Amino acid sequence: MKNLLAFAIVLFSATYIFAQSSWHYLPNAPSSGGRIDDVFFLNSQLGWSADSNGKIFKTTDGGATWENVYSTDSYFRCIEFYNENIGYAGTLDNKFLRSTDGGHTWTNLAPSITPSPQAVCGISIVDSLYAYAVGQWDTPGFFLKTTDGGITWTSYNMANHAKALVDVFFISRDTGFVTGKSPASRGVILYTTNGGQTWTKKFESSPAGQYVWKIQEVTTDFWVGSIQTFGDGKFTKSLDGGQTWVEMDAPIADMEGIGFATPQHGWVGSYGSGFYETFDSGENWVFNNFGGNYNRFYFLDSTLAFASGNSVYKFSDSTSSNTVQPLRPTVKDDGFEVSLSPNPAGHFLDIQFHLPVRDNLRMGIYSAEGVFLREVYHERQLPPGDYQFRTDCSGVPPGAYFLGVQRNHGLYVRRFAKL
Repeated sequence: MKNLLAFAIVLFSATYIFAQSSWHYLPNAPSSGGRIDDVFFLNSQLGWSADSNGKIFKTTDGGATWENVYSTDSYFRCIEFYNENIGYAGTLDNKFLRSTDGGHTWTNLAPSITPSPQAVCGISIVDSLYAYAVGQWDTPGFFLKTTDGGITWTSYNMANHAKALVDVFFISRDTGFVTGKSPASRGVILYTTNGGQTWTKKFESSPAGQYVWKIQEVTTDFWVGSIQTFGDGKFTKSLDGGQTWVEMDAPIADMEGIGFATPQHGWVGSYGSGFYETFDSGENWVFNNFGGNYNRFYFLDSTLAFASGNSVYKFSDSTSSNTVQPLRPTVKDDGFEVSLSPNPAGHFLDIQFHLPVRDNLRMGIYSAEGVFLREVYHERQLPPGDYQFRTDCSGVPPGAYFLGVQRNHGLYVRRFAKL
């Protein structure tokens, strides 16, 4: 009887908390038709977002209004600030930027770093002196470190540990995690206790062709990571501060964004529409057609968070001034097209594609179960236009396959058969 009463109290408390806070649109949030890849808030009022169209926006009123404080021709992947003045932003085209005036002006640090980073996908600021950054999703994997407040940076080649790196989170000056793709092309989480001098592999997903995309410390003990895959949907969680991880089923494969308010209550999102919500630590999921194109969930605490995707979304008390707005259509198709011929394929497979914007592009052949078999195309900073090439399929056994395409702007799948 006592256990039943305790369970009822917990269930009532959780229901009460969740009822008070919900996700809602911010009517004046940035929404330029591209993708907002990152959002960061220093406190409940002051925050920034960075998008695929080279724009950085700033809010000083909790997201009620936004100012476009900086514009360039780059694709921004990540942004983070130490205080109201000093912050960093990473792009996918050879720029790693530092601001000392709250994001209004920026200096490119990349030319002063050896080797110069081709792209920066994740940033973690520890204190006024120590900060870390990683890249890139498109290989090679590297790790950046500063110990003098961002004046100078040291670049570390991570080829022995990771083929690509996407996210980074440091608990202290010496202890932290990075996520990405292992040398075996599996999703990987690496751990260091000496500021990146040595690394321990804490998790590696299966099979090949995956990334661990984002990592979040929900509590000291409970951590989660999103797994991006062309196969069955997966995510990973840890109950001991990131020392051991378990791979869990998830409702979506092309997952990038993951965010938990508590160890029980969380969300995952992808390039597609809406997100999925769990109330039992990821054992079960419910679809919620809210927003879309999620990349980052950023929690200030268990009752206040922001998410980046087609726009910036806010999780807070639904009675606040930023009220729930009607659902707006999500944006996924930006004009990218791929066609395959012949299909079924014989000795060769001809691939034609239309690229609407400058982009990084990787194409690979995957089994019907989503297992990566081999890469057939890889180019960085490819100009917009129409392209075609032929790949040799003579070594591919008869059966069902798909061509998996990864871009800065999304994941795409085209199915084909081999005779």
